Amino acid sequence: MANPLRGEATFEVEGKPYRVRFSWNAAAAYEEMAGRPLSDALLDVARERFSAKSLRAMLWAGLQDEHPDVTLKDAGRLIDKLGRKEAQRVMGVALRFFFPELEPEDAKATTDPPTPAPSA
Repeated sequence: MANPLRGEATFEVEGKPYRVRFSWNAAAAYEEMAGRPLSDALLDVARERFSAKSLRAMLWAGLQDEHPDVTLKDAGRLIDKLGRKEAQRVMGVALRFFFPELEPEDAKATTDPPTPAPSA
């Protein structure tokens, strides 16, 4: 099972499970492949002005820790089978590890309760 708090998300294509994990190595691999900072790509996705090249590179990089045999073209084929919206959702789950500010404010409030006052 994926652990989104560690930057992991899972999906399945044609009965095969995949685990996307955004480690620092994955983030660096994306930036090397795409030639741009990961944070810039996330802003584009949030504004729905994403690049197919960028989304494909994000998925490829996120798969490398667990599935090093997946090529860049394979990542594109996976997006074809998943659909763009599902691929974006998977990447959003995986990338919250690096960009916790992507989490809605109301979700933050429920996951981190206030510290109780000291006892008198």
